[in-house]
Amino acid sequence: MRTIPALLVTIGLAVSLTACASNGAGTTPSNCAAPGDASAAVTATGAFGKEPKVSIPNGLTTKGTQVSVLRHGDGRQVDEGTPVQIAYTILDGKNGEVASTSGYTNQVAPITAGASTYGALGEAVECAHVGDRLAVALPKSAVNNPANGAPAASTGKAESAAIAVIDVQRAFDARATGTPQLAGDRMPAVVLAPSGAPGVTIPSWDAPTSDEVHLLRKGSGKVLTEQDNAVIKALVVPWTVGADATGSSWTGGAGAQVVSLAKGQLNPEGVRKALVGHRVGDQVLAVVHEQGAVDVYVIDLLGSLSN
Repeated sequence: MRTIPALLVTIGLAVSLTACASNGAGTTPSNCAAPGDASAAVTATGAFGKEPKVSIPNGLTTKGTQVSVLRHGDGRQVDEGTPVQIAYTILDGKNGEVASTSGYTNQVAPITAGASTYGALGEAVECAHVGDRLAVALPKSAVNNPANGAPAASTGKAESAAIAVIDVQRAFDARATGTPQLAGDRMPAVVLAPSGAPGVTIPSWDAPTSDEVHLLRKGSGKVLTEQDNAVIKALVVPWTVGADATGSSWTGGAGAQVVSLAKGQLNPEGVRKALVGHRVGDQVLAVVHEQGAVDVYVIDLLGSLSN
Protein backbone atom coordinates (compact mmCIF):
# COMPACT_ATOMS: atom_id res chain seq x y z
CA MET A 1 0.00 0.00 0.00
CA ARG A 2 1.38 3.41 -0.81
CA THR A 3 1.75 6.51 1.37
CA ILE A 4 1.41 4.72 4.71
CA PRO A 5 4.68 3.04 5.65
CA ALA A 6 3.57 2.70 9.28
CA LEU A 7 0.48 0.81 8.19
CA LEU A 8 2.16 -1.30 5.57
CA VAL A 9 5.38 -2.25 7.28
CA THR A 10 5.70 -5.99 7.25
CA ILE A 11 6.26 -7.25 10.76
CA GLY A 12 8.76 -10.02 10.04
CA LEU A 13 9.84 -12.69 12.48
CA ALA A 14 13.56 -11.97 12.69
CA VAL A 15 15.50 -15.06 13.59
CA SER A 16 19.17 -15.15 14.55
CA LEU A 17 20.10 -18.17 12.52
CA THR A 18 21.78 -18.50 9.16
CA ALA A 19 19.17 -17.57 7.88
CA CYS A 20 -13.79 -18.30 5.46
CA ALA A 21 -16.29 -18.13 7.03
CA SER A 22 -18.48 -15.47 8.68
CA ASN A 23 -17.31 -16.68 12.09
CA GLY A 24 -13.90 -15.15 11.52
CA ALA A 25 -12.01 -18.35 10.84
CA GLY A 26 -9.42 -18.47 8.12
CA THR A 27 -9.12 -21.09 5.42
CA THR A 28 -8.45 -24.58 6.74
CA PRO A 29 -5.30 -25.84 4.99
CA SER A 30 -5.54 -29.00 2.95
CA ASN A 31 -2.60 -30.47 4.80
CA CYS A 32 -0.76 -29.62 7.96
CA ALA A 33 2.84 -30.21 8.94
CA ALA A 34 3.25 -33.68 10.45
CA PRO A 35 5.58 -34.77 13.24
CA GLY A 36 8.87 -36.39 12.36
CA ASP A 37 11.97 -37.81 13.97
CA ALA A 38 13.52 -34.38 14.55
CA SER A 39 10.49 -32.69 16.11
CA ALA A 40 9.70 -35.80 18.16
CA ALA A 41 13.20 -35.65 19.66
CA VAL A 42 12.51 -32.27 21.27
CA THR A 43 11.51 -31.97 24.93
CA ALA A 44 10.61 -28.74 26.72
CA THR A 45 9.79 -28.19 30.38
CA GLY A 46 8.39 -25.16 32.15
CA ALA A 47 5.08 -23.32 32.38
CA PHE A 48 3.20 -22.39 29.23
CA GLY A 49 4.00 -18.81 28.23
CA LYS A 50 7.28 -18.86 30.15
CA GLU A 51 10.65 -19.45 28.56
CA PRO A 52 11.07 -23.24 28.53
CA LYS A 53 14.08 -25.39 29.17
CA VAL A 54 14.57 -27.22 25.87
CA SER A 55 16.54 -30.39 25.34
CA ILE A 56 17.47 -31.83 21.95
CA PRO A 57 20.06 -34.35 20.78
CA ASN A 58 22.93 -32.83 18.84
CA GLY A 59 23.03 -33.02 15.08
CA LEU A 60 19.31 -32.93 14.26
CA THR A 61 18.53 -32.81 10.55
CA THR A 62 15.32 -32.55 8.52
CA LYS A 63 14.20 -32.38 4.90
CA GLY A 64 11.11 -30.28 5.58
CA THR A 65 8.99 -28.76 8.33
CA GLN A 66 8.03 -31.13 11.13
CA VAL A 67 5.64 -30.25 13.96
CA SER A 68 5.00 -32.18 17.16
CA VAL A 69 2.56 -31.03 19.85
CA LEU A 70 4.25 -31.07 23.27
CA ARG A 71 1.24 -29.65 25.10
CA HIS A 72 -2.32 -29.73 23.81
CA GLY A 73 -4.41 -26.61 24.23
CA ASP A 74 -8.20 -26.41 24.09
CA GLY A 75 -8.55 -23.04 22.34
CA ARG A 76 -9.63 -22.21 18.81
CA GLN A 77 -7.92 -23.84 15.85
CA VAL A 78 -5.50 -21.75 13.85
CA ASP A 79 -6.38 -21.79 10.16
CA GLU A 80 -4.65 -20.16 7.22
CA GLY A 81 -4.97 -16.38 7.44
CA THR A 82 -5.41 -16.32 11.22
CA PRO A 83 -3.23 -13.79 13.11
CA VAL A 84 -1.60 -15.56 16.03
CA GLN A 85 0.29 -14.24 19.02
CA ILE A 86 3.12 -16.54 20.04
CA ALA A 87 6.10 -16.82 22.31
CA TYR A 88 9.02 -18.77 20.96
CA THR A 89 12.50 -20.12 21.55
CA ILE A 90 14.69 -20.98 18.56
CA LEU A 91 17.69 -23.25 18.83
CA ASP A 92 20.40 -24.47 16.51
CA GLY A 93 19.68 -28.16 15.90
CA LYS A 94 23.36 -28.83 15.38
CA ASN A 95 24.40 -28.06 18.94
CA GLY A 96 21.25 -27.12 20.88
CA GLU A 97 22.34 -23.54 21.52
CA VAL A 98 19.56 -20.98 21.94
CA ALA A 99 19.64 -18.52 19.05
CA SER A 100 16.60 -16.34 19.75
CA THR A 101 13.68 -15.91 22.14
CA SER A 102 10.70 -13.58 22.08
CA GLY A 103 7.29 -13.02 23.62
CA TYR A 104 7.93 -14.25 27.16
CA THR A 105 8.50 -10.91 28.87
CA ASN A 106 7.28 -8.54 26.16
CA GLN A 107 4.20 -8.39 23.98
CA VAL A 108 5.02 -9.07 20.35
CA ALA A 109 3.09 -8.52 17.16
CA PRO A 110 1.15 -11.54 15.89
CA ILE A 111 2.24 -13.54 12.89
CA THR A 112 -0.31 -14.63 10.29
CA ALA A 113 -0.64 -18.38 9.77
CA GLY A 114 0.23 -19.36 6.23
CA ALA A 115 1.46 -15.90 5.20
CA SER A 116 4.63 -16.22 3.16
CA THR A 117 6.23 -13.33 5.08
CA TYR A 118 6.73 -15.72 7.99
CA GLY A 119 8.01 -18.62 5.94
CA ALA A 120 8.05 -22.04 7.50
CA LEU A 121 7.14 -20.72 10.95
CA GLY A 122 3.93 -19.28 9.51
CA GLU A 123 3.14 -22.70 8.09
CA ALA A 124 4.05 -24.43 11.34
CA VAL A 125 1.31 -22.76 13.39
CA GLU A 126 -1.46 -23.78 10.94
CA CYS A 127 -3.72 -26.45 12.46
CA ALA A 128 -2.46 -25.68 15.98
CA HIS A 129 -4.84 -24.70 18.76
CA VAL A 130 -4.54 -21.83 21.19
CA GLY A 131 -2.82 -23.26 24.24
CA ASP A 132 -0.61 -25.63 22.26
CA ARG A 133 3.13 -25.82 22.80
CA LEU A 134 4.73 -26.92 19.54
CA ALA A 135 8.11 -28.43 18.76
CA VAL A 136 9.00 -27.43 15.22
CA ALA A 137 11.96 -28.69 13.18
CA LEU A 138 12.80 -26.51 10.17
CA PRO A 139 15.52 -26.80 7.56
CA LYS A 140 17.87 -23.91 8.20
CA SER A 141 17.49 -22.85 4.58
CA ALA A 142 13.76 -22.32 5.19
CA VAL A 143 14.19 -19.98 8.14
CA ASN A 144 13.55 -16.29 7.43
CA ASN A 145 16.66 -14.35 6.53
CA PRO A 146 16.97 -11.58 9.13
CA ALA A 147 18.75 -9.40 6.57
CA ASN A 148 15.67 -8.88 4.42
CA GLY A 149 12.79 -10.77 6.05
CA ALA A 150 12.27 -12.95 3.00
CA PRO A 151 11.84 -16.69 3.50
CA ALA A 152 14.35 -18.85 1.67
CA ALA A 153 13.20 -22.02 -0.04
CA SER A 154 14.15 -25.35 1.43
CA THR A 155 16.61 -27.38 -0.62
CA GLY A 156 14.49 -30.53 -0.24
CA LYS A 157 17.53 -32.42 1.04
CA ALA A 158 18.27 -33.44 4.60
CA GLU A 159 20.09 -30.56 6.27
CA SER A 160 20.86 -29.21 9.68
CA ALA A 161 17.68 -28.23 11.51
CA ALA A 162 16.58 -25.13 13.30
CA ILE A 163 14.35 -26.02 16.26
CA ALA A 164 11.53 -23.76 17.43
CA VAL A 165 9.46 -24.29 20.57
CA ILE A 166 6.33 -22.19 20.13
CA ASP A 167 3.62 -21.39 22.66
CA VAL A 168 0.43 -20.45 20.80
CA GLN A 169 -0.96 -17.82 23.15
CA ARG A 170 -3.78 -16.09 21.30
CA ALA A 171 -5.57 -16.15 17.95
CA PHE A 172 -7.50 -13.30 16.36
CA ASP A 173 -10.25 -13.48 13.77
CA ALA A 174 -8.97 -13.76 10.21
CA ARG A 175 -11.61 -11.30 8.94
CA ALA A 176 -14.14 -8.78 10.25
CA THR A 177 -17.02 -10.64 11.87
CA GLY A 178 -19.54 -7.83 12.33
CA THR A 179 -23.06 -7.57 10.95
CA PRO A 180 -23.24 -6.17 7.38
CA GLN A 181 -24.46 -2.57 7.17
CA LEU A 182 -26.14 -0.58 4.40
CA ALA A 183 -23.77 0.87 1.83
CA GLY A 184 -22.87 4.55 2.11
CA ASP A 185 -24.39 6.98 -0.38
CA ARG A 186 -22.15 7.62 -3.42
CA MET A 187 -19.38 5.48 -1.95
CA PRO A 188 -17.33 2.81 -3.77
CA ALA A 189 -18.86 -0.67 -3.92
CA VAL A 190 -17.17 -3.35 -1.81
CA VAL A 191 -17.54 -7.09 -2.42
CA LEU A 192 -15.97 -9.89 -0.40
CA ALA A 193 -14.37 -13.14 -1.51
CA PRO A 194 -15.17 -16.30 0.51
CA SER A 195 -11.94 -15.72 2.44
CA GLY A 196 -13.11 -12.26 3.44
CA ALA A 197 -10.70 -10.49 1.07
CA PRO A 198 -12.38 -7.29 -0.15
CA GLY A 199 -12.59 -5.94 -3.68
CA VAL A 200 -13.45 -2.31 -4.46
CA THR A 201 -15.16 -0.77 -7.51
CA ILE A 202 -14.57 2.98 -7.81
CA PRO A 203 -17.62 4.88 -9.11
CA SER A 204 -17.49 7.22 -12.11
CA TRP A 205 -18.26 10.37 -10.12
CA ASP A 206 -15.71 12.51 -8.32
CA ALA A 207 -14.46 11.67 -4.86
CA PRO A 208 -15.86 13.59 -1.89
CA THR A 209 -13.93 16.74 -1.11
CA SER A 210 -13.21 15.74 2.49
CA ASP A 211 -12.40 12.53 4.31
CA GLU A 212 -15.34 10.19 4.90
CA VAL A 213 -15.79 7.03 6.96
CA HIS A 214 -18.56 4.44 6.52
CA LEU A 215 -19.20 1.29 8.53
CA LEU A 216 -19.48 -1.81 6.33
CA ARG A 217 -19.71 -4.35 9.16
CA LYS A 218 -20.67 -3.60 12.75
CA GLY A 219 -18.74 -5.60 15.34
CA SER A 220 -19.33 -6.07 19.05
CA GLY A 221 -15.79 -6.17 20.37
CA LYS A 222 -13.66 -3.72 22.29
CA VAL A 223 -13.85 -0.04 21.35
CA LEU A 224 -10.45 1.05 20.07
CA THR A 225 -8.81 4.10 21.66
CA GLU A 226 -5.62 6.06 21.15
CA GLN A 227 -3.99 3.84 23.77
CA ASP A 228 -4.40 0.73 21.62
CA ASN A 229 -2.42 -0.98 18.92
CA ALA A 230 -4.93 -2.29 16.38
CA VAL A 231 -4.59 -5.66 14.65
CA ILE A 232 -5.92 -5.09 11.14
CA LYS A 233 -6.10 -6.27 7.57
CA ALA A 234 -6.44 -3.56 4.95
CA LEU A 235 -6.89 -2.92 1.24
CA VAL A 236 -5.99 0.40 -0.43
CA VAL A 237 -7.28 1.53 -3.85
CA PRO A 238 -6.82 4.99 -5.43
CA TRP A 239 -10.04 6.84 -6.27
CA THR A 240 -9.56 6.32 -9.99
CA VAL A 241 -12.01 4.41 -12.17
CA GLY A 242 -10.55 1.01 -13.00
CA ALA A 243 -7.63 1.40 -10.60
CA ASP A 244 -6.02 -1.65 -9.06
CA ALA A 245 -5.23 -1.95 -5.38
CA THR A 246 -1.92 -0.38 -4.39
CA GLY A 247 -1.61 -2.64 -1.37
CA SER A 248 -3.41 -5.44 0.41
CA SER A 249 -2.96 -7.50 3.56
CA TRP A 250 -4.85 -10.26 1.74
CA THR A 251 -2.39 -10.81 -1.08
CA GLY A 252 1.36 -11.02 -1.45
CA GLY A 253 1.85 -12.93 1.78
CA ALA A 254 1.85 -9.91 4.11
CA GLY A 255 -0.95 -10.96 6.45
CA ALA A 256 -2.32 -8.88 9.31
CA GLN A 257 -0.59 -5.74 10.52
CA VAL A 258 -0.37 -4.01 13.89
CA VAL A 259 -0.66 -0.22 13.96
CA SER A 260 -0.46 2.25 16.82
CA LEU A 261 -3.50 4.50 17.20
CA ALA A 262 -1.61 7.10 19.22
CA LYS A 263 -1.49 10.58 17.68
CA GLY A 264 1.39 11.01 15.27
CA GLN A 265 2.08 7.28 14.96
CA LEU A 266 0.05 6.42 11.85
CA ASN A 267 0.27 8.14 8.49
CA PRO A 268 -1.96 9.40 7.00
CA GLU A 269 -3.82 10.86 9.95
CA GLY A 270 -7.14 10.22 8.21
CA VAL A 271 -6.59 6.47 8.55
CA ARG A 272 -5.91 6.75 12.27
CA LYS A 273 -9.04 8.85 12.79
CA ALA A 274 -11.06 6.29 10.84
CA LEU A 275 -10.07 3.56 13.31
CA VAL A 276 -10.25 5.28 16.70
CA GLY A 277 -13.68 4.77 18.26
CA HIS A 278 -14.58 1.74 16.18
CA ARG A 279 -14.95 -1.76 17.59
CA VAL A 280 -13.09 -4.98 17.06
CA GLY A 281 -15.12 -6.86 14.45
CA ASP A 282 -15.91 -3.71 12.45
CA GLN A 283 -15.10 -3.35 8.78
CA VAL A 284 -14.52 0.27 7.86
CA LEU A 285 -14.54 2.03 4.48
CA ALA A 286 -12.47 5.21 4.65
CA VAL A 287 -11.93 7.81 1.94
CA VAL A 288 -8.72 9.64 2.81
CA HIS A 289 -7.07 12.69 1.23
CA GLU A 290 -3.29 12.86 1.46
CA GLN A 291 -0.82 15.00 -0.48
CA GLY A 292 -3.24 15.67 -3.31
CA ALA A 293 -4.29 12.04 -3.71
CA VAL A 294 -7.51 10.35 -2.65
CA ASP A 295 -7.34 6.73 -1.53
CA VAL A 296 -10.05 4.29 -0.49
CA TYR A 297 -9.28 1.99 2.43
CA VAL A 298 -11.22 -1.11 3.45
CA ILE A 299 -10.00 -2.07 6.92
CA ASP A 300 -10.96 -5.10 9.01
CA LEU A 301 -10.47 -4.53 12.75
CA LEU A 302 -9.40 -7.90 14.11
CA GLY A 303 -8.16 -7.16 17.61
CA SER A 304 -6.22 -4.86 19.88
CA LEU A 305 -3.00 -4.95 21.82
CA SER A 306 -2.40 -2.46 24.61
CA ASN A 307 0.50 -0.03 24.19
